Amino acid sequence: MRKVFWVIFGVSALLLAQGNAIFKVTDYPDHELCPRVSPDGTRLAYVDLKLNGPFPVANIRVATVDGKNAMLSTTGQGPQIDNQYPSWFPNSAQIAYERQVIVANNFTTYSIWAVPLNSANGTQLVQNNYNFSVMPDVSVNGDVVFVTSGNLNSPFPGFPPTRYGDVPPPASAMGNFMIAIQPAGESVVMNAVPGLYPRWSPDGKMIAYSAWNPTTGWDIFVADYDPAQGLINFRQITSEPGDEFAPDWSPDGNWIAYAYARPNTPTPVNIYIINVNNGTIIQETLEPNAVITMPDWAKTADGKEYIYCCANLDGDFDIYRIVPMVNTIKGASPSGPAPGASLNISTPGQKGQEGKIRVIVLNTSSDKAAAPAQGFAKKVAEKLAEWNSDLNIISIINGADSGEPHIYYTSEEYKKVANDIALYLDGLISSGVLYSETEYTFFPAEPISSSPYKLKNIDIVVEAPAN
Repeated sequence: MRKVFWVIFGVSALLLAQGNAIFKVTDYPDHELCPRVSPDGTRLAYVDLKLNGPFPVANIRVATVDGKNAMLSTTGQGPQIDNQYPSWFPNSAQIAYERQVIVANNFTTYSIWAVPLNSANGTQLVQNNYNFSVMPDVSVNGDVVFVTSGNLNSPFPGFPPTRYGDVPPPASAMGNFMIAIQPAGESVVMNAVPGLYPRWSPDGKMIAYSAWNPTTGWDIFVADYDPAQGLINFRQITSEPGDEFAPDWSPDGNWIAYAYARPNTPTPVNIYIINVNNGTIIQETLEPNAVITMPDWAKTADGKEYIYCCANLDGDFDIYRIVPMVNTIKGASPSGPAPGASLNISTPGQKGQEGKIRVIVLNTSSDKAAAPAQGFAKKVAEKLAEWNSDLNIISIINGADSGEPHIYYTSEEYKKVANDIALYLDGLISSGVLYSETEYTFFPAEPISSSPYKLKNIDIVVEAPAN
């Protein structure tokens, strides 16, 4: 069986995404991949890949969440050491990972192993002999989901997954990659479905994964997990043309981050997030010439939320992290109280109510932690709700660091009301009711195609910066 590695793309060293600041966590000569933060928020596990020499060598390292104090956690065995895709057990003291192993007569396959911290002596976790098993993820309950296949001659998707462009992969190949579950403490693998990159929801009741759709390419799916039946109630949650893969849940379970590769573009891959409940999509990174992939949405021990990822912004792959733009109604901003994150304006109505225009207000201040930024977007939302009862303010979230006000409408039918909103807000600023340091004005409104956002189930977007 041949496991395909990814192609390293050459890009310029751009460290600030157009839509969201992205900060480097590791910076070693090798490639750092597959970041995973421990459940207690204190440690970061990742893959250390060395490409120098006759064979690639991949091992798991564990560091503090800022990337410092890295220690080797696995050493592997055989001519090509390949230990990848770490996943933490609930106690934050043990890591599951995929490991290349020699079964017999130099026959090489992959299996799921576990290793305690401060020990390189792993034990085999999933027993399935001549099948290969990869991409493990451990739930909060200790159940292990992974990808398995009995076809050892089929090339396994690389990292990022093998791109097929406009040509669908053979159905036989896609059928080889099955998602299976091994309940905690058992050795029986439960019902399997085609897919890759499985991830448990925070409560261990659902699994997000990537599967092939002949019409749109790789898409993100979600399924419920029933301990007696396995995976049930499958639904597709993305349908954009191109490849959407490597999903990971937000800590509150309302959003899924994933990597998205646009069609007909061989290299750029960016991080997007989608609301599981209503389908709203927001683009987190806006790098046109880089690969930013494998998101891990985590909460660190200090209570802050980040999306960790790996990216080749400096030529080789390093671990980076970004502060998620979105702050759900029940959530809190990673950098302090969100600008209206707890605001759920019941007047004028709840989301989905007939006759209501659905509005999201974005804090696009360049310094979102500043006091004016924390209050301005919320004040804008409150004034809009008071001004027009036909507006349903869904939520207030962090947007791009543009420092400029904009009104975007998602279809022509909302162009007039969007311009009315723009003129109304400009009037509030000029009269001193609202204070903003920006020298720009909201008017005129623009089509959503002019923005960095891909949003569903939203009619109007308000970018409201205080500076």
